[in-house]
Amino acid sequence: MLLRDIGEFGFIERIAGRVARAGAAAHDPRIVLGIGDDAALLDLEGPDLVAVTTDAMLQDRHFRLDWLTPEEVGWRAASGAISDLAAMGASPAAVFCSVGLPPDWPVEDADALLAGVASACEATGASLTGGDVISSDRVLIDIMAIGLVPRGRQLTRHAAAAGELLAVTGALGAPAAAVSALEALGPGALAEHAAIRSRFAHPEPRVAAGSAIADSGLAAAAIDISDGLVQDAAHIAERSKLRAVIEAERVPIAEGCEALARALDVDPLLWALSGGEDFELLVAVDEADLAALQALPEVAAIGLTVVGRLEAGEGAVALDAGGGEIALPRGGWDHFAGQG
Repeated sequence: MLLRDIGEFGFIERIAGRVARAGAAAHDPRIVLGIGDDAALLDLEGPDLVAVTTDAMLQDRHFRLDWLTPEEVGWRAASGAISDLAAMGASPAAVFCSVGLPPDWPVEDADALLAGVASACEATGASLTGGDVISSDRVLIDIMAIGLVPRGRQLTRHAAAAGELLAVTGALGAPAAAVSALEALGPGALAEHAAIRSRFAHPEPRVAAGSAIADSGLAAAAIDISDGLVQDAAHIAERSKLRAVIEAERVPIAEGCEALARALDVDPLLWALSGGEDFELLVAVDEADLAALQALPEVAAIGLTVVGRLEAGEGAVALDAGGGEIALPRGGWDHFAGQG
């Protein structure tokens, strides 16, 4: 059996099973939440829980240097990890960045890469605190991000309930649209699509909204949209032992996607449903609390749109306006199996 046969998430399940058999999480009271969410949660006896996450990006697998500048690569890498903290309702505190760099890479590019990481940290209230440097055939960047979330206010994937609505911040599809255009038309494809390129190259983790949602106590379950809306809804559903239903006609599509989709002769809805790397938040909320959640200033500033619901059952599905199931690629990215 090969890794491609079980895929990224199958391998993660094997790791989680090994950890469970070892019993570390069950016997160590410091581990509030281990494998299976956007970040681990640790109780180190302070006033807040400590959220810890890691995220790695490899040249030509996660980014291409003919599509993005080194500074943009650094920003995106740090923002992806910080977005995981936002999904837990945590405020970023420290970021550690390890890089693998080719010895013949220009020093100016290496400086720019780390400047991008530092800029993303500064923009979200974190400090670039340390890391490591190794020699590598391709550029590798690995981020560990640490944040704090008030005890009892953390957002998790397993805290959703049947009957709750699923709502998403912002709008979706721009990063997937950018990748589609770049693959089809080459590095200059986004020259006339500034809004799309900005969302792709300079994502903004929803730290303020995540913290506000957690502090409000109006919602308990959330995830950031990195694998694709439907697949990430499936993650909440699986952990909460429910079924997620996405109503496709309600999904907000990012500015510029429809024009670019016409040029490429594709359906922009597919980008929004299964594209990934939007780094918006998907939140489960009781209908009675929806208006109050939408009215939080940090949430109102970016918008919160209902896109579906949770119900008894399992899995996740996207439905069209007539209630028919929309056939999707497997959805999201799987590092071993690839995208369906």
